[in-house]
Amino acid sequence: MNILENILKQFIDIPSNLSEVTNKRIIEVDDYLPLNSSTNLVVGHVLTCVDHPNSDHLHITTVDVGNEVLQIVCGAKNVDAGQYVIVAKIGAILPGNFEIKKGTIRGVESNGMICSLKELGFDEKNIPTKFAEGIFNFEEKVKPGDSALKALGLDSNKLVLGMTANRGDLLSHLGFAYDLAAMLNTKVNLPKTTYKPIAKKNDIKVSIENDTCINYHAAVLEVTVKESPWWLKNALIQSDIRPINNVVDITNYILVTYGTPLHAFDFNKVNSDKIVVRNAKQGEKVVTLDEQVRELVDTDILITDGTRGIALGGVMGLHNTVIDDQTTKIILEAALFDPAQIAQTSKRLGLKSDSSLRYERGVEQERVILGMEQAIELLVELADAKVYDGISKAEIKTLKTPEITLDLPKINRELGLNLSKEDVKSLLSRLNYTIKDENKLTVSAPKYRYDINIHADVVEEIARLYGYDEIPMIDLPVTNKGGLTPTQKRLRTLRHQLVELGLNEVVNYSLVSEENVNAFPQYGETVQVLTPMSEDRKYLRESLIGGLLENVSYHDKRQMSDTAFFEMGHVFAKNDERNHLAVALHGKYLELSFTKNELVADFFLLKGLLEKVMARFNLSFELEKASDLKGLHPGIAAKIIVDSKAIGVIGKVHPSVAASFDLEDVFVFEIDLEILKVEQETLSFEPVTRFPSIKRDISFIIKNDIPVGNVLKLIKQTARKLITEVKLFDVYQGKNVEDGYQSLAVSITFNNKEKTLETEEVEKALKSIKNRLGFEFNVKLRD
Repeated sequence: MNILENILKQFIDIPSNLSEVTNKRIIEVDDYLPLNSSTNLVVGHVLTCVDHPNSDHLHITTVDVGNEVLQIVCGAKNVDAGQYVIVAKIGAILPGNFEIKKGTIRGVESNGMICSLKELGFDEKNIPTKFAEGIFNFEEKVKPGDSALKALGLDSNKLVLGMTANRGDLLSHLGFAYDLAAMLNTKVNLPKTTYKPIAKKNDIKVSIENDTCINYHAAVLEVTVKESPWWLKNALIQSDIRPINNVVDITNYILVTYGTPLHAFDFNKVNSDKIVVRNAKQGEKVVTLDEQVRELVDTDILITDGTRGIALGGVMGLHNTVIDDQTTKIILEAALFDPAQIAQTSKRLGLKSDSSLRYERGVEQERVILGMEQAIELLVELADAKVYDGISKAEIKTLKTPEITLDLPKINRELGLNLSKEDVKSLLSRLNYTIKDENKLTVSAPKYRYDINIHADVVEEIARLYGYDEIPMIDLPVTNKGGLTPTQKRLRTLRHQLVELGLNEVVNYSLVSEENVNAFPQYGETVQVLTPMSEDRKYLRESLIGGLLENVSYHDKRQMSDTAFFEMGHVFAKNDERNHLAVALHGKYLELSFTKNELVADFFLLKGLLEKVMARFNLSFELEKASDLKGLHPGIAAKIIVDSKAIGVIGKVHPSVAASFDLEDVFVFEIDLEILKVEQETLSFEPVTRFPSIKRDISFIIKNDIPVGNVLKLIKQTARKLITEVKLFDVYQGKNVEDGYQSLAVSITFNNKEKTLETEEVEKALKSIKNRLGFEFNVKLRD
């Protein structure tokens, strides 16, 4: 945002240290510079103009510059006697560090230069056609000797603000003036209007048929469309807005001055006496002022004449009601729209405008009519406007800023100050806050400050106005020593353990594509971002697996196929946020070249890593086979169960999903780390038994669709007082084993902590185990 001093001074007396005050108390200043760097420029009146005797294109002129008459040789085709021109006197410095010196041109003395706009640094696109190939001359009489920069509206400085997204109030000179006035402890002066309406009545009827247009005002004026004066043109040029004609230029001037977006329609191109604000129809097409065809959706705001669209609300007008040289009567619009909807429409259409930017950041509701009144005043002055009596309007609600109850001790504690209640009230009053309750210090921000919503926002405002440089540099007392919570300690331990196990940590974006979010297990309603940066960053992730597969794929395409990754991060669903851990294995996990052995990623290796993780926190788990887990192989996937509750998934990535990442044979698990927030039982010490253990191996044939975990669990339950360990050490399918069956070999360790086991006790327990296996699973024992 560019703040021009010659606009700002209509609201407030400008301090000599404007840049310093702004940089310290308001917002960062990117630059502070004159509107034009030229020096020693004056208005000159061309008294005579004759051809140069020694040239076919040069002219010899005499120019009155106030206190003297100068002879100047000029090569412009359009120079002529009687013109009021810009003269660079001897010693003048023009942009590009070009110095004007006394000279002799083809035998004739020349004492200065008559300037073109290009020589003053104007961009060619802003130079009127009639002055593009020659010098500039004023169309009205200007006093010779006066400052040419002042006559052009360029005798001032420009403050370039380093804008931040939260300070939408600074997108206008009035908004900046309010903040500057608070810093200087003074008041803002608002210019008063003096125009008088004519006897004709404004018969426009306004209606709002949606909930995203907050209010709408329409005035009717008869106007004369012509070029704007140069002070107005240059105010827009210095604000990076191209001048068009006086009517459009005035609406843009009010935009940068008051922060109120306005739009003017050619009255005779509007086909009715109605203005209806509604949502666009799905697929409805319009042609905007840039002559581009835009297809709308049913959430876009469309300003209509009751039938057809005449403006895309809050973003841009339509070409069918454009102001041109034949326009004699206009409808002037001033409205307020929902910021979120304007941002959504602007983003989807790729159509950013000065109006949409301000609507997105928030426009003060009361300033809508203020901007309209000031625009009408200028239209009367610069467009010979005749104002019809009455302003048509419609409004669906009144906006309010939130009430915030302040905690004075907290304010002083956070700022290191000792402010009284009166001090706080005084500071906030300067910022135009409303004190709702003096005893409880309940306040509300001015309506142009959409960014003030919580206690911390107000504290920041107090510090800013008090002055960051005025806050004493003292050590704040530390009452509580910092430290990690038990959960944080467990997460740090987990991270270290995974690295020690040979895994590499990765960090991925929380925003993913629709395809990614729907490909893997979800635990709630998916959350979509209202204004995504891109289509592949549109949804909040519900699983970490997708990101890990992208990591594995990225490395695999770069000839790094053996990868073991983990990520600890947040996943999201509507009204919920959780911390998850996910692990992905691909290729070789371990290669011992000297023994010619290798450990390749598979389900059992992954399960072993999970066991290590769970054992570290004294957590036991079971696997429950599941064939309906999104993104996982239906035959090699399971839910992870802790205390009868599913806390995650484990398995092989579905071949079709893996193929979409150009991968094969990827194994993953993901668990909810909420289990680490539960208070863990204190670990107890148990001495090694002094009585010998007895091992027995049993082998049996069982249907291969029966989960092995259930078998091991049954064995341990049958003789739980004597069994200390049950291990599966062999699985076989093939010759001598019927299709649909598999052979399992299990090692069982028996021990009695109180006495030496008798063989009979072990055999009795073993018999019970075999009987239960036969009864529950119909196994066939092998010798």
